[in-house]
Amino acid sequence: MAVTVEMLLERDGPACAWCGRAPWRRDLTLEHLVPRSRGGHLTPENVVLACGRCNRRRGARPADAYVRELLRDGVAVDVEGLRTALRRLLDADRRVHREAGQRQLERLRSVDAPVRP
Repeated sequence: MAVTVEMLLERDGPACAWCGRAPWRRDLTLEHLVPRSRGGHLTPENVVLACGRCNRRRGARPADAYVRELLRDGVAVDVEGLRTALRRLLDADRRVHREAGQRQLERLRSVDAPVRP
């Protein structure tokens, strides 16, 4: 199954997974939860929508590390939405996705963020 921005818009809505902004459609990018450089693949469970700015800023860091950085910077991150996305990885066909999802969920367990308006 091909992963498209339209498919993710329907599944997750139009907001960036990281900063919550709803940018112009052309500014939305496919963001790998497990980056390709860390063995991630373009599969529906491993991809969320992100604005281009956040996608570039995160780079190949683990999602939980980027979330902690955003929270330190005062960004209202939808941590529960990220947990939902990482839980999708637990049922992935690829072991690298399942293991990365489990590790990141463990590290996010202690993160308590304000609810995004």
